[in-house]
Amino acid sequence: MTEHYIVPNIYTDMSNQSQGYFAFRFTCQRCYWQIDSRPLRSTVSTVSNIMDIGVGLLGGFLGRAAEAGQKIYGSQWHQEQADALQKSWAQVQHEFHTCPKCSYTVCMRCFNIKLNLCNNCAPDLKAEGAQFLHEQNIEAQRQQIQEGYRAPRFDISAIPSAVTPELVQPSQRSLPSTAPAGYLPAQAGIESQRPASASSGNLETVMCPNCRCMGPASKFCQDCGSRLPAPERVCHQCSSPLQNNPRFCPECGTRLQMAT
Repeated sequence: MTEHYIVPNIYTDMSNQSQGYFAFRFTCQRCYWQIDSRPLRSTVSTVSNIMDIGVGLLGGFLGRAAEAGQKIYGSQWHQEQADALQKSWAQVQHEFHTCPKCSYTVCMRCFNIKLNLCNNCAPDLKAEGAQFLHEQNIEAQRQQIQEGYRAPRFDISAIPSAVTPELVQPSQRSLPSTAPAGYLPAQAGIESQRPASASSGNLETVMCPNCRCMGPASKFCQDCGSRLPAPERVCHQCSSPLQNNPRFCPECGTRLQMAT
């Protein structure tokens, strides 16, 4: 008695009725690996067999014999197809295993024989550990490269540029590096309009007799507009030379006329 198999639903019928053979393709449900069975020849798939069956049953009437032969051929073809599927599965069943947990039928590559489970239900710990260790090694090497990385220096002088030399030179009106506290950029324009001697500290200053404000020696006060006396060059008491128009003579202490 022929052994009967329960064939899992992992096959594709590749049979060809016109050529008269049966063939099946079995596919793993995990990795989709495929294997084809050996073709099996059909015994009722030829025209002569159909006509012989029809003529023998219906006593020589050709038209009705051919119709009856087609019906018998169809039933016998399906019976032979079922038998061919059993034989084909018997040929390749050693290449597959059914997982008792997920009920997937997988190939030998996707099945853990020691645990009797597929690799999806019972992953290979050794393989998983090796993969994890490999990923850790890659990450450690990346960190070492980042820590020891030094950006290369490029010679940019040889690179052509549309920037003119005037754009890269510092502006002459830029603020001094030692600007005093409280110095505002808006004052730069005012300072640049004053004479050069005013910023150097050598400009003679006088006191206005009206508002008592110190200012540069000129004809009129820059604060109230009063007429200023001419600056004194020497002390009228000891004839010592005077600088910056002081109120008292630095030599004899005499009160100068400019201070009145």
